[in-house]
Amino acid sequence: MFRSLRARLIIVYSLIIFVTILTVDILILGNYFRSSLEERTITYFTHGNMAANIVSGNPNNMLYISETLEQYTLTAQARFLLINTQSVVTADSAHRFTGQKLTNPQVRDALAGRSSWDVYNGEGRYLQLAVPVTAGDRENMQVNGAVLISADIQDLFTTYSALRWKVVLISLLAGIAGAFFSFVAAYRLSGPLNKLIAFSKKLSQGYLGHEVQIQRNDEIGQLAETINTMSTGLYHIEANRRKFIGDVSHELKTPLASIKALVEALLMGQSPPGQYREFLGDVIIEVDRLSSLISRLLTLTRLEEESPSKEYACISDIVRDTVRVMTPFATSHNVYIKNNVLTNTRVLCDKNLVKEILVNLLDNSIKYRDKEKAVNEIEIKDSIMHGTYRLEISDNGIGIAGQDLPRLFEGFFRSEPSRSKEIEGYGMGLTIVKKITDLHGWDIWVESQPGVGTVISITIPLN
Repeated sequence: MFRSLRARLIIVYSLIIFVTILTVDILILGNYFRSSLEERTITYFTHGNMAANIVSGNPNNMLYISETLEQYTLTAQARFLLINTQSVVTADSAHRFTGQKLTNPQVRDALAGRSSWDVYNGEGRYLQLAVPVTAGDRENMQVNGAVLISADIQDLFTTYSALRWKVVLISLLAGIAGAFFSFVAAYRLSGPLNKLIAFSKKLSQGYLGHEVQIQRNDEIGQLAETINTMSTGLYHIEANRRKFIGDVSHELKTPLASIKALVEALLMGQSPPGQYREFLGDVIIEVDRLSSLISRLLTLTRLEEESPSKEYACISDIVRDTVRVMTPFATSHNVYIKNNVLTNTRVLCDKNLVKEILVNLLDNSIKYRDKEKAVNEIEIKDSIMHGTYRLEISDNGIGIAGQDLPRLFEGFFRSEPSRSKEIEGYGMGLTIVKKITDLHGWDIWVESQPGVGTVISITIPLN
């Protein structure tokens, strides 16, 4: 039972409420009792000092002193005794201890010149206090006796006891009420949590793309929203994974089918000798296609598993090296590359991955050139604005339709013109480029018009 969060919350909340109320009430009651006792003690000390002053002023008039003590008894509802320096009672408002000797601590203190008090427990609770009867000034003070007051204070203890039981009862009722409200609060807290736990278990079993219905504005609501976002994200990841597997299977199936058909034709042995060389050449082409596809798949896998090895490098140097490598391939396709990168900007990057970006982008621009144009050009330029470095690769190729732009970075996606058999490719290049820019925290976007050309921009924060 106590393993349940709801049960623990109920117990903790209830104990907190009960202990808090009980502690506060006990402290208040304790202060109330002490204040009442202190007030009663001060009152009796006042009467005692007044009686002592009367005795000091009339030391030989015992009749007057006795009558005065009797009046104080009626007024203060307490018993007054006058005691001489030998601890003998010389006057008693109750006429019971006259002539007897009293030596309790309060009498001894008073005869020593100190006022004191204490509470005693006999047939009931009573307060005893004594004040000295003195003569002379402070420097030459003489103690001539003591006034002892004995007062019944059982009413204070009776009242305190009654209040204490009332407080205990009230605290108990408050604890029960607190337990009820704690149950309600715990249910409101643990109910959605249990719902989230059940939904999370479904997610682990592949129940993706669904949402848990919890409408709250607190942290639990934020957690539910986060789990819903995760569910949607995992659903898209799973859908993309299945699509990716389907696309890979499709792309592998085509060259394998071609290789199988060519090999079967060779095995039949009915083709002229010159055609064998042609068939074998076609097999090599298909094997190269498979090798290229596998290489790009391995590149994507490597980017998923490894972190880029970053260091500060000059972008213009990387561009220059890449252009030098790609120029022979571009020239063989009648494409001219113009390197207009003028700044010597150094950025934190993985030089090999940046080169991979440029190679893929230049390769696309070369493959998707417009053969009907007299001059096919690719221009690479850069600029710095507002603390951001911008690298731009533009061409005057066949361009891309507007409806295809949002999907350019999807794996195996190729726009309609690029699906021509004359243009080799698997739609993986821009996927790799997007993955590399994401790993670096850079932004990339594409602008294009069919028949005009394409501009790809990469922005790199310099801070």
